[in-house]
Amino acid sequence: MYGTIAVKLIIGMLGVLFFLRLSGKAQMAQITPLDTVNAFVIGALVGGVIYNPDMDVWHLIFALAVWTFFNMLIRYSLRFKIMRKIIKGDTVYIVKNGVLNMKVFRRNGLEMEQFRTLLCEKGIFSMFDVDDVRFETNGKLTVSVHNDLSESYLLINNGSILESSLENANRKEEWLIKELQKLGFEDISQLFCVEWTPRKGFYIVSRDGEIQNGGVTLIPDNEKTEISA
Repeated sequence: MYGTIAVKLIIGMLGVLFFLRLSGKAQMAQITPLDTVNAFVIGALVGGVIYNPDMDVWHLIFALAVWTFFNMLIRYSLRFKIMRKIIKGDTVYIVKNGVLNMKVFRRNGLEMEQFRTLLCEKGIFSMFDVDDVRFETNGKLTVSVHNDLSESYLLINNGSILESSLENANRKEEWLIKELQKLGFEDISQLFCVEWTPRKGFYIVSRDGEIQNGGVTLIPDNEKTEISA
């Protein structure tokens, strides 16, 4: 019996490590609602099989394989705007031009005491210093203080337009498409990401890794090697 438990523990650990490697390092950098569900389900799967003598190692391997496949399917569906909004949610302004958005406060069950604590963790101790505050999908805050001109917006992520970011930037989808066409980008689905910073311009990365930063095109290292060869 002890040997069986030990084997299940080893298989469970290897299975979880494989899952984390397959799902990507980004999962370890921030916690999203999907990551929270994964933590609960994987813990229940491994723990339930290890201490249940009626379930052998193959049950554990099968359960981890099914959950990994289903998780990859969900992550693929994040390419589509509707599914991404349902699963991950949107980045929203909790403070805009120094004005609190009470709807966001209430919807997220956030109190002013909690909000001030989060600001203090950012080194900001007075609301007089706050210009804009964004509530990210992982529950963290992105704060812009007065006279800070480096505010930027991620307008395209993995080939999809982020409508909430466009709204936060006070821009329209037609404007974005027109500006990208001016820069020579006709197919948005071929763009890995597009970031826009007022007074600085666009930072664009295509799916093949080519970067255009303020009108300057940077070639990926692997393509440089091929050209020199």
